Amino acid sequence: MSKTLVVGYFGYCTNQLDGQTVKTRDVYRLVREQVEGEVDYYDTEDIKYRRLGIVKLLWKMICCRMLFYLPAQNNLKSFFPLVFCLSVVFRFKIHYFVVGGWLKEFLLEMPVHRFMLKRIAGIHVETQRLENELKQYYHLQNVDIFPNFRFFEFDPERFDSEKLRLVFMARVNKMKGLDWIFDLADYIAKNKLQDKFSITFFGPISEDDRIFFEENITKYPFVDYMGVLQPSEIYNTISQYDVMLLPTHYFTEGLPGSVVDAYISGIPVIVTEWKHSHEFVEDGRSGFIIPFENGQQKLIDKVILLERDRRLLHTMQANALIKRKEFQPPILDRIISFAGGVTA
Repeated sequence: MSKTLVVGYFGYCTNQLDGQTVKTRDVYRLVREQVEGEVDYYDTEDIKYRRLGIVKLLWKMICCRMLFYLPAQNNLKSFFPLVFCLSVVFRFKIHYFVVGGWLKEFLLEMPVHRFMLKRIAGIHVETQRLENELKQYYHLQNVDIFPNFRFFEFDPERFDSEKLRLVFMARVNKMKGLDWIFDLADYIAKNKLQDKFSITFFGPISEDDRIFFEENITKYPFVDYMGVLQPSEIYNTISQYDVMLLPTHYFTEGLPGSVVDAYISGIPVIVTEWKHSHEFVEDGRSGFIIPFENGQQKLIDKVILLERDRRLLHTMQANALIKRKEFQPPILDRIISFAGGVTA
């Protein structure tokens, strides 16, 4: 009988790589390394391709004693009530690992979900602000912080360049800030600064924005798209750049994996002031935070500043390496004890 089960969107069927799948895979690895006994997993992407996938998932849940659950919004909305009912009948504990910072807004009109979430073993969120909100607004006392993290043993080698090498690594869509980055590229081109900058994109392209992206990227000879990085390639690749750009338009981002990967790779970030940004970016030290609304000019200003002031750039790169220590793998014993352990 399986004792511990990790359920989430692993993305193995299509090798999907994004914040959701990377965190789900990392949590599974963490559980395998730190939890005694048998550990199993189920990739919810499998349900799209196998008719009996849902039956397999339900059977694995019935057989487990502790469930580590990483649902996206649709899964939480439609499937979690069934998962909760099964946990009551078959007496397994649920640990819900929240991906992103949207849960407070999601629960506003979900009284049944609030009722159920109060009664699970633990809700593990990425940010202090979200923990405080869930306790204050909904009186959820089974909440703690489980930060985004990475497994890494990497020491970057710094290669200076005459150009300021800018990099974007995330899902390639407008909501991640493509429009502002192309505004930056337009400024560089119009001011004949293309010998001073390069911009490189990595990540899966959203089909909704493919035409917009491909039309714009061909306009600028200093802008490139280099495909999707495999997890094993990320740090060696990103460390060859100077600054990570993430002018996200998702206000309820939790902790973007791009920020963590930038720090591990030893480069600072330029991000918009999303809801939780100040918890993870020390403005002026590990990166710059620009206005969430109408921040295009500030993005341009900060990029120009770092190109001109290489001493500041090197200082911020050193601060990024210090910052990465906050994102080492956590200890699961704290979570298990927080929930009162596993019922035998």
